Amino acid sequence: MTDRRQVIEILNELLRQERGSFVSHLLHSTLFVSCGTTGQDHVLRTLVAEIKEHEGWMAEAISSLHGGVAPPGGNVRSAELHYQEVHFVLPLVIENEGRIIRRYEAALKLLAGEPTAAAAASRILSRHRRHMAQLTAFVSAPAQS
Repeated sequence: MTDRRQVIEILNELLRQERGSFVSHLLHSTLFVSCGTTGQDHVLRTLVAEIKEHEGWMAEAISSLHGGVAPPGGNVRSAELHYQEVHFVLPLVIENEGRIIRRYEAALKLLAGEPTAAAAASRILSRHRRHMAQLTAFVSAPAQS
């Protein structure tokens, strides 16, 4: 059984994952967008907005347990995203998204006794799986001219 303090720690770790998501850094990066990738812009902006929403949900779940929300930190690896073509960056973003999904899957096993926290994590995991499908589709889609 996971106690309240451990649940708060798990949720703060998931919050750190959200804050370090490469997806959330895409709009802050200077990406070179080729003609064939301009249609992806709207989808990427939606994914970034959803990551910000996830951060809010995690903070709410932590606060509902009377826990302290961890201070923001950065992901130094996101520096790799600057000054690159989108098609080069996407595999890095997909790899990062896969790590986040695995963290959520592991966390859900530990959050089983805390329904509110588990529901928030499950809802976010579902979105991350959808994000992964969308990002993977970008990579596998034929180039447009």
